[in-house]
Amino acid sequence: MKKWLLLVLVAVLSLYSCSSNRAAQDQTKVEKATVTTQVAILPLKALDSASRYITKILTVRDLNLTFDKYAKYTLQDLAGSAAEFKAAGFKDVEDLDDADMKDISQNLAADVIVMATVSETRSDLFNISMRFYSTRSEELKQISFNVGKQKFARWKALDDNMMKELDGFVSNEMDKLFNIATNYFNNGSYNDAEKQLKQVVALKPDKVDAYYYLGSTYVKLGKNDLAEQNFQKASQLDPKDQRSDLALMDLYEKTNQTAKRIGVMEKIAAANADEELWLAIGNLYDKDGNKAKAKESFRNALKVNPDYTTANARLAFMLYDEGNYTDAIPYLEKAFDQAPDNDIVSRRLATAYQKSGRVQDAITKYEGLIAKDPSNVAAYLNVIGIYRNIASESTDAAVTAEMNRKAIETTMALKQVAPDNAYVYLNLAAIYLSQGKYNDAETNANLTIAKNPSLYQPYVIRSVVLQTRGTEAYNSYIDLDRQASKAVGKKATALKAERDAAKANALTLFRRAEENLKNAQAYATENEALIDISNRLTRINQLINQTL
Repeated sequence: MKKWLLLVLVAVLSLYSCSSNRAAQDQTKVEKATVTTQVAILPLKALDSASRYITKILTVRDLNLTFDKYAKYTLQDLAGSAAEFKAAGFKDVEDLDDADMKDISQNLAADVIVMATVSETRSDLFNISMRFYSTRSEELKQISFNVGKQKFARWKALDDNMMKELDGFVSNEMDKLFNIATNYFNNGSYNDAEKQLKQVVALKPDKVDAYYYLGSTYVKLGKNDLAEQNFQKASQLDPKDQRSDLALMDLYEKTNQTAKRIGVMEKIAAANADEELWLAIGNLYDKDGNKAKAKESFRNALKVNPDYTTANARLAFMLYDEGNYTDAIPYLEKAFDQAPDNDIVSRRLATAYQKSGRVQDAITKYEGLIAKDPSNVAAYLNVIGIYRNIASESTDAAVTAEMNRKAIETTMALKQVAPDNAYVYLNLAAIYLSQGKYNDAETNANLTIAKNPSLYQPYVIRSVVLQTRGTEAYNSYIDLDRQASKAVGKKATALKAERDAAKANALTLFRRAEENLKNAQAYATENEALIDISNRLTRINQLINQTL
């Protein structure tokens, strides 16, 4: 073959080879991220003549091919970096000290500069010694690895060594940037924190803490939409890290986004099996008018903790208020067992039995329980509550009398079983009060307080008795005042003395009634009971002012 033909063939093959390499590069090149780490590689130094081949091929092709595959890095033009290096007056990368590295990296506007030497280890193996210098932290890291002449193995070595080590180096830099950002945040420098954190998440998009702090920074800056986006991103990256969910919950509460707030709360409650949070969710749904979801949330709370008193009562009352008496009964029964002193629960349970046509079934049930176990206090109290409720709601005087008789009889039986049980005397006091037997009502109210001073009902009963007596004394005062105004002489004087004594007695009784109501108010917890006590206080204060 003629020499000129051979040269043409070599040229054609070279062009084909370059074209093939470019095709390979195009196939592996990825779209760069919005913000990337700028890397400048200074001129590679071959330490021996055999290494010049590898040095040249790395510069012409391999380094560009490698960096093209990594979205978060931008490799600056190698020729441009070399020209800047030369223009700055440097000749040898091994001669650069820290100040030189800082200057050249700033001139190149690079985040990281790379300095490398290549030396032959054996005929087909070369060692690359590299130094990474960070403009951000001014830290230096040295690595060393081998490459061969076979291109695919060499590319893999660059990926497995240079790029892996660069990733670790930059990741550490991001951690340092993050620490700086959190210091800005903790010191209240929110604009500076925002700037640093944006750089961190751009360069390390999987750092959960950075998104959380960036969201918190935006909250401080009043940028709620951006705060929401960053909290959501953090939560997506690590669903088990609930800091961002809790922050979202607070953000949605602050911005009155109830539906979004509930959604986050449900996620947290389900993950943590948190009965109290399920209760709060149910209350929010109820406030928003979504009764079905409210009941579902209360049931979720009870799945977590079947003995959760508040959730049980909320569900019981909701079912009752909807007229769903049959479904309400089991929850009302449990609520009564948990708080037998609660008149509201007791009345609603008895009414639910009546409304669902189960009064006699309930009476039979509890009487049967008592027959099997005479020490079953809850069974006594349940059936007493039913008797009392029937008596209070009946318009038939005979039925009322009979139910009161049964209630007293059953209460006396309970007294034999549990003489120190405060509810024995509380029930007797309430029954006697309904019958107008004020002395008996007061006596049993006093006994209730002696057994358990933290119950609010006996104080209400005593206040009713005292108010009734005070009203009688006030009426006597009015009558005596009228008589005194018509009398003369000693009779008038005597009547006035009686009148003044009656007035003073009325005032004392009203004030004692007020004192008992305040005691009741201190012990009551149910909203309905507190409203009733408040209304009674208003009335007693009117009587006091009228008597002064």
